[in-house]
Amino acid sequence: MTITNPSPKARPSAFAARRQFIQLGLATLGAAWLGTWLQSRLFPATNSTQEAQPVSFPLSELPVGGTKALTYGAVPVLVVRTRESLRAFSLVCTHLGCTVEWQANKKEFYCACHDGRYDEFGDVLAGPPPIPLEQIPVSMEGDTVTVGEV
Repeated sequence: MTITNPSPKARPSAFAARRQFIQLGLATLGAAWLGTWLQSRLFPATNSTQEAQPVSFPLSELPVGGTKALTYGAVPVLVVRTRESLRAFSLVCTHLGCTVEWQANKKEFYCACHDGRYDEFGDVLAGPPPIPLEQIPVSMEGDTVTVGEV
């Protein structure tokens, strides 16, 4: 009677598992790069206020203490009129690009995404925003308000 040892179970090589992990990582990085490249070619960024055309409206549409929402380029903007001045603010949060809202009763801008708050001058009051809201130039000629560079 001959006794034979059963064949050991074939185990995959540790090198094969590492190789597959590295290949998967490289494929993921390549797909991410390709996706970013395609997005930049198919949907170029056009929301820059530097390329925007000025927006004008009659002063009568903006009473003292009031606000007027408009779009400057592709950026939502809020024009605030006080007794002393006219100011225009981008409504894009400086933290992660969410849209902020004006809370007239508190006289502040609020970003609900991460509880960011800005005062009526666009300066950071609370939350994670690193810098104040972007101010857009505003000018007034006669009874016409113009938002943006002329």
